[in-house]
Amino acid sequence: MIQYFSLLPIKRNPYQKFLFLCLSLLGASCASVKQLAIEKDVTRLLNQSEVFSNQFTGFSLYDLESESFIAGHNSTLKFTPASNTKLLTMYVTLKSFPDSLPSLLYSREDSMLRVAPLGDPTFLYEPFENQKVYELLSQVKSITIHWPDNDPELFGSGWAWDDYIYNFQPQRTWWPVYGNTVSIQKVNDTLTITPPFFEDYVEVLEQTRPGELVDRELKFNVFKAYLESDTSDFERIIPFEYSKDLLHQLLKDSINAEIQFAKTSTPLTDTLFAQSIDTVLAKMMKPSDNFLSEQLLLMAARWHGYNEVKPFIKEVRTTWLPDLTEMVWVDGSGLSRYNLIAPVDQVRLLKRCYDEFGWEKVTAILPTGGEGTLEELYLLNEEESPFIFAKTGTLSNNHNLSGYLITRSGKRMIFSFMSNHFTQPTDNVKKAMEQFLLDIREAY
Repeated sequence: MIQYFSLLPIKRNPYQKFLFLCLSLLGASCASVKQLAIEKDVTRLLNQSEVFSNQFTGFSLYDLESESFIAGHNSTLKFTPASNTKLLTMYVTLKSFPDSLPSLLYSREDSMLRVAPLGDPTFLYEPFENQKVYELLSQVKSITIHWPDNDPELFGSGWAWDDYIYNFQPQRTWWPVYGNTVSIQKVNDTLTITPPFFEDYVEVLEQTRPGELVDRELKFNVFKAYLESDTSDFERIIPFEYSKDLLHQLLKDSINAEIQFAKTSTPLTDTLFAQSIDTVLAKMMKPSDNFLSEQLLLMAARWHGYNEVKPFIKEVRTTWLPDLTEMVWVDGSGLSRYNLIAPVDQVRLLKRCYDEFGWEKVTAILPTGGEGTLEELYLLNEEESPFIFAKTGTLSNNHNLSGYLITRSGKRMIFSFMSNHFTQPTDNVKKAMEQFLLDIREAY
């Protein structure tokens, strides 16, 4: 059973007088007194909680109206953010591409097309119906691909190597295709492989599976599907091992054109803008798509003249985000446990997003209650409007939530609530965090 302490006084609450005093002090004119009272309240609640007292917990709360931090608990200490890292990727993407996503540099000469990939992840990726790149490539008979001098690392620093078979860890590339994954789907007795190119590389075994329902060899695109182990329908999305040779084959299968690679410096005069930035970011943030986030950070790096993510991150921290303290930032998705950031810096980042891009744009990108990764949390009554817009971040033993909160009185708050190193079920932590934030909502 989850236990928590409400921020609101309730009957027979032993801290009623203390909490009433704290809330009364909110109306005082002295901002420092307000801050002291609330911080003492939040710290006491978190320290005495059965859930939060047995883990590493950080919290930071900022009032947009007064433009001040009004509560904090371990707010300057560094936490593993997991997918809260995507807030950095969102900021960088909005800063780099205000309206649309640049997919290709190109020049067209009659029936011949020269193109240079920019890392666009949406090409033939199932969530995106708009396929302007495919339409352009389908109009010509010959395509020359000008490949960048350096290939990005297929995996990010600190990623778990044995997660290579899971759909949340596709490889990073300059020209993604089909989300860099294979779909193996069983409906009734029919097995469907997408893209069809991999049909000859899937071995169907009529036996009990030794491990995964669908497996892949570590360095080869050889897949095994164990149908005897599960008689129900299923779909398994599994990353493939990427190479330029594989890209060549997949493009040949999809487009009726001759394809070759080149490393000449021929100028490419046009840019194809294929997708709305807001659409791509919403599809990244709401279901927490690691593939999109990694590719968007890679795209931003290339757009600003970098062939690697690491020096670009250093430049962003120095020029765009100098007010964030000494965080550790190594990838776009948060898959790496090397990432470290303080709750107060998450709030500063969200404040910067609010200042530079506006409330309407940013809150439309983030999940709200009952949606995406908040599907079963922060649910509304029929007469209520959405009141929370926030990004989750979950790894084993870690769960975080950072975003915007509208209180009962209409105040707009920015918060970051970070929970690391717990051993209890994640759902317990999620529910306790939900109740704590609902109490914050009522208290203001």
